[in-house]
Amino acid sequence: MDKELKQILLKAKKAVFSNLTGENLSRLKGDGIDLRDIKPYEWGDDIRRINWKATAKTGNILVNSYDEYKQLDISLIYLASATLNFGSKRLKQDVASEVLAYLLFSSYKNKDRCETLFFAEDILKSYPPVKNINQVDEIVESAFELDTFYKTINYDNLIQEINKRYKKGRIIVFVGDFLTLPDFSKLNPKHQTYAVVIRDRLEESLEFDGEMSFKDPTTFKSEEFFINHDTKNRYKKLLIDHDKALKEEFLKKEIDFQKIKTEDDVYLRLTELFK
Repeated sequence: MDKELKQILLKAKKAVFSNLTGENLSRLKGDGIDLRDIKPYEWGDDIRRINWKATAKTGNILVNSYDEYKQLDISLIYLASATLNFGSKRLKQDVASEVLAYLLFSSYKNKDRCETLFFAEDILKSYPPVKNINQVDEIVESAFELDTFYKTINYDNLIQEINKRYKKGRIIVFVGDFLTLPDFSKLNPKHQTYAVVIRDRLEESLEFDGEMSFKDPTTFKSEEFFINHDTKNRYKKLLIDHDKALKEEFLKKEIDFQKIKTEDDVYLRLTELFK
């Protein structure tokens, strides 16, 4: 097993099963999906549970009340695009694999039903809910070693597959770099959805000048560019506009999201999302 992969698995396992830090991903635990009733809003209620349709009809603020239960249905969706093969300190693909490790170990610890899909143009791999801790190692190793070159994400196919597989509401966590703008307009609103956006600092701030050769990981075609101040500003604006549209898409579909850069503490960033 690759040395980097071993470190990922050991670090994730230690963090999740530690008595000191192992409960910090517990937001996935106890956010029930089964609606019990609708009740008047009280101070301290989670505003994300406001039922806007019922509120508009009655004129009073109403919130959804859920039954608590022991097991959650979770789907981790690994967006295996070619652009994950980039990183100044670590590959984005390595970071995405680490994200899967934390979430899989956490769901195993909580005895949740957590399945994993690897997706590009279509399903690449599908793993049933983890019942044995060794299955986590297998899934993370597969994510770490997956050949993602030439691959792009077909979001139309992805949403069709999700809607076909999951008729009832569940927790869905997308993990990818989202450098292609997704369209989640047809995603079932019953799902409680999260997005983990993996990026590298060099993607957001070009830190070099002069003539450079870049290779497109989806086509393997190389192209020469001259990088100067104006080039950097144009590139930065394009990325800012892209991420603004991405944020709007997430907010429109009420998708909680977190950006994790390749130099970040992955566990810390995840606890900020699932707190």
